[in-house]
Amino acid sequence: MSAAPEPNATVVPHPSSGFRGTLWTAAGGELPVQTYEHEHEVVLMVLTELEEPPVGEESDATLEYTSVRGIIRLHGEAVFKDASLVHFRAEGDPEVIQRRQFVRVHASREAIIDSPPLYAPRATQTVDISGGGMLLSGADHLRIGDVVRFEIRFGDNEPPAEGVARVVRIDSNGRRALRFEAIHEDDRQRLIRYVFELMRAARAKTRGDLI
Repeated sequence: MSAAPEPNATVVPHPSSGFRGTLWTAAGGELPVQTYEHEHEVVLMVLTELEEPPVGEESDATLEYTSVRGIIRLHGEAVFKDASLVHFRAEGDPEVIQRRQFVRVHASREAIIDSPPLYAPRATQTVDISGGGMLLSGADHLRIGDVVRFEIRFGDNEPPAEGVARVVRIDSNGRRALRFEAIHEDDRQRLIRYVFELMRAARAKTRGDLI
């Protein structure tokens, strides 16, 4: 029988149960992390190797991550417990910078759909994407109410987001708007992060920032 955890010890869940995010430190570091909301703080698992982690040191930091409430931004202090575990204590209330009603962004990505009546794979293109649906071009055969299986492809080195969607609207240009009916939460989070990254890149270009 395994021993019970010590009092006040942090029990970190399996990585797949957390939320992906980014930690920015005062020193200028940008770290990909998996986040776990734990009592009065957020526990972070660092998803990259650090050569010299500042173990035990407190650092002003900003954390952004996707949760069931949307994309959350927190300012506070980060304390490295070891090379892969960080405790983040927030100062003030969280800022919800993208809520769960799913902001859309123009994005052209390949989408494969299996549509009725034969459910044979067919390549289409997204016009815009959100965490709740997408607008497709090249899907003129679909009718309102049709249910399709879909894959949205991000690139060669990343698995596609998969699920089931329903056609809910046809616009004046004949493009089909689909609402996601079933999608794994990890895939939805990846879509939301993708939307957020495109929005951030667009804002940076508008300001003339370097990305």
